[in-house]
Amino acid sequence: MDPADLYTAQFDVVSAGGARRFTVGTEWRDREGDGAIPTEAWFHGEEFRLDVEDDDGITIYVRRL
Repeated sequence: MDPADLYTAQFDVVSAGGARRFTVGTEWRDREGDGAIPTEAWFHGEEFRLDVEDDDGITIYVRRL
């Protein structure tokens, strides 16, 4: 059995116009079968979209209000 290929996903909510941004959660996630990081993710019943992978290797997803 191969070890899990995990990444850290951070989920942020961004207000209209981007004036405010706050993190609602962070968790380990599995990569896709080809090793790619998914461009969409669901967190607590809400859809988030890939925003950026920061310098610490954390993949940040956002949901815009």
